[in-house]
Amino acid sequence: MPNQPILRSLRPCALTCSIALGLIPLASQADTASAKQISFYIYDIPAQPLATALLAFSNQSGLQVSAPSELLADRQAPAIQGQLSVLTVLGMLLEGSGLSWQLIDDDTVIILPQQLIQSDAAGDVRLPTLQVLAEHTSSPYQSSNTLPRSVIEALPAGNGDITSLLKTNPAVQFDNSQQSSRTPGEISPADISINGAQFYQNAFIVDGMNMNNDIDPAQEDTPYRLFAVPGRSQGLALDTDLLEEIEVLDSNVSAEYGGFNGGVVNARTRDPKHELSGSLSYQITRSEWTEYHIDPVEADDVENASSWDDGQPEFEKTTVRGTLEGYLNDDFGLLASFSQKRSEIPLSFYSSHLVDTYGYREEEQTRSIDNYFLKGIWHASDRLTLRGSVAYAPEEAQYFRSNIANSDIYIESGGNQLNLEGVWQGDNLTLTQSLGWNQLEQSRNPDFDDYYAWRTSESKWWGTGNSTLEGEFGDIEQQQSGWQYKLDAAAKPINWLASEHRLRGGLEIGEDEVFYERTSESSTYVTPRETDTCTNSAGQQVDACSMGLTNNGWAGQYMSRRTRYAAGDFGFTTLSWGAWLEDDIQIEQLRIRPGVRIDSDNYMDQTTIAPRFAAEYDLFANGDTLLQAGANRYYGRNIAAWRLQEGRNQLRYNSETRASIDDDWTVGTQAQNQVSFSQLNIAYDDELMLGVVQRWNNLEFGLKYVNRKGRDQVVQVSGETLGEPSTDPTLDDDYTTWANEGKSETDIITLMVTPLQAYSLWGTSTSGQLALDWTNSKSSAPTYFDDSAGELYYENPYISYQGKFIRYADRPADNFTRPWTARLTTITQVPQANLIWSNFFRYRADYSKVADTGENIDYQGVSVDVWQVQDYGGALTWDMRLAWALDLPKQQEVFVNVDVFNVLNERSAAEVSSNNTVTYEVGRQFWLELGYRF
Repeated sequence: MPNQPILRSLRPCALTCSIALGLIPLASQADTASAKQISFYIYDIPAQPLATALLAFSNQSGLQVSAPSELLADRQAPAIQGQLSVLTVLGMLLEGSGLSWQLIDDDTVIILPQQLIQSDAAGDVRLPTLQVLAEHTSSPYQSSNTLPRSVIEALPAGNGDITSLLKTNPAVQFDNSQQSSRTPGEISPADISINGAQFYQNAFIVDGMNMNNDIDPAQEDTPYRLFAVPGRSQGLALDTDLLEEIEVLDSNVSAEYGGFNGGVVNARTRDPKHELSGSLSYQITRSEWTEYHIDPVEADDVENASSWDDGQPEFEKTTVRGTLEGYLNDDFGLLASFSQKRSEIPLSFYSSHLVDTYGYREEEQTRSIDNYFLKGIWHASDRLTLRGSVAYAPEEAQYFRSNIANSDIYIESGGNQLNLEGVWQGDNLTLTQSLGWNQLEQSRNPDFDDYYAWRTSESKWWGTGNSTLEGEFGDIEQQQSGWQYKLDAAAKPINWLASEHRLRGGLEIGEDEVFYERTSESSTYVTPRETDTCTNSAGQQVDACSMGLTNNGWAGQYMSRRTRYAAGDFGFTTLSWGAWLEDDIQIEQLRIRPGVRIDSDNYMDQTTIAPRFAAEYDLFANGDTLLQAGANRYYGRNIAAWRLQEGRNQLRYNSETRASIDDDWTVGTQAQNQVSFSQLNIAYDDELMLGVVQRWNNLEFGLKYVNRKGRDQVVQVSGETLGEPSTDPTLDDDYTTWANEGKSETDIITLMVTPLQAYSLWGTSTSGQLALDWTNSKSSAPTYFDDSAGELYYENPYISYQGKFIRYADRPADNFTRPWTARLTTITQVPQANLIWSNFFRYRADYSKVADTGENIDYQGVSVDVWQVQDYGGALTWDMRLAWALDLPKQQEVFVNVDVFNVLNERSAAEVSSNNTVTYEVGRQFWLELGYRF
């Protein structure tokens, strides 16, 4: 007979939390109730059939609820709203039904008639085979999809970040390069697009608070820029071991949420368990466990790669995780957790084409992500629950530049976040107040502040010709820090004129300070001249001077020319506020949710009004057929880089010279500014949605169509192109700026099929989900960073595309999009072997490269470029996890997780370069995790 530790090991076993439980022993209700009576959650469960009400209860409480499906048929449950204990809500749902509940442990409840619960001779309680109800069914209005804790634990984890788990979501598209065979050693979370929007226009939220990087998220990946640092949209790379659930809101999004054009990724961290618990694990993968797929013409270049994006032929990635949690008394619990992710990537110091001449000299690049997390919960009273958490999540990526000594550079990102939350349950109103503070960075810290172009010499010997390069471009610090306050209010349902109203509303206010700083002076030195000493006539050591016989016979050399970059800083503070209100109205079989959101800030000095409307009609009044629709507007995020870039170039001084080693540097003139910023309109997306949910034969079918039109998107163009020449003597004639000229349009059709109960075979149980999507991106603007594409997009000439003449701006997107994708997830529990086997199958349609062929054709007397789509075949991948646990005495266990990505070792195109060289995705890759928990 399975015991409690085995049940714990089998808990994360179903994508939908649909676990078929066998005959299992139950703790008595009296023994286990005390742990749950102090757990309070905010519930919003409309009156509905008991089966779907228990699904909603399971989603909102995190409890797994089990019952024979036939037992729930034709039973109704009342409406429940407010912050209540889990056991109180269970009692309210089952009142008058003739059913009762029983706790298996702190996370699992079963529903049965009392007469079916019988004790065996040993006093253990035995039950018939049960169905665990699905948590992962459709949300109201098909607005979101949620990955609960059980699914997070069951799916192949890989790097263990939030976005990696979102591959199962049909509304989410990934960067084409995310799985490139060139970069398997990277550990940073991938950028994602939701419903065709720009990847930096999603809202990432953890425990109700924003964690977006708004400094410069679209800055391209190269770390070697004079003024810029690479970035991404997700500010904190939180390890998924911290999370209770991940919710993605992609259509019919509540007015509660703002600051996005794409969607909302809403993560909730785990509360501490009541009993003293803990875990420790070690996870590893390496290049020897990875199959590479490389274009034959690039095989030698990748084998001797010297740049992080040219190839990573060797790497080793490891993750160490640990957690300790429990309640210190009946009312107060703590959870402490840490994770340390590391990647070591040896590369060649010399460029691959120079290795034969100069030999292979190994240099190492490294990556690191740390998470240190502490969370407390205090049930202060029956009405008040307080939560608080602090996260410290720094990241560092160390690079070097090929052929250049002392060029190590450290890209620092991540940061800190502090959250406080109080939930008060009144007689007629539930109030949730949240206060958060965070500090994020996007900075660069090199070993050298200066860059030198020496002649090759005995002391500067590593050069690859007449020149020897050394150094870097200096420190850059970029930070955003600020606080947020949110107040959410949910009123008790009100019955008025044969309708039920659930009013909700909220206020939020925040302040963000963003700054850019070059922390020390930096110079780029060029034009070496001959010298026989590095000491001037005053006996002082001269800067930028080196002794050593050069390749042209000099005894030494000094630099005679430089461009100087002065230390300096600038920044700004943004004060923002928002308010929202919505009413979820039930009128017999019709449910509608009108709402509105208002936002304002002093960055763009605008106030936006975003109407939201969603509707749902229960066709046969039994919850089996739901017709849905929606019309919504979403206003996007403002990026600090638009303003921070103004003035950065004025830290540069034009060329300074010295005629001899005894001369001082002549002072150069300050460079003109090359960027001008003026306030912009806020980009927005208008959404239309139609959907239907059908429950049939223990399956739920969710079909929806979403049309998104993006307008006022920000693109980078020159002032000359805009017809706004510079009239400011400090502004360069060829300056760049931003304009609201971008637009996009995307149609998305998705179908999700979810079993409402697990399928049993030979003592095992399997649950799963099928998801299909079809995406048509009719047009897409470039990112705000891409100035050359922005120019062409703004000028918008005619082009020949697939035999038709269209405007350049109407080309379809060729990144973050595949024409259609099929996803199948299955999770199988094998109790006899203490084994969980999960699989994720994904087929993506042809990779389409939209490219200029270089040819031209006449159109109305004008020569126009010819563009074509080149398809590079579909991509089938199969990812798998085998999770095994060995029970030990005293509720302890050891566990082993084996993840296999691309099980079939398929060769799938990820990107295609301008010369038609194909970059492929990673082949078969193994991960191993060993751990202990109690």
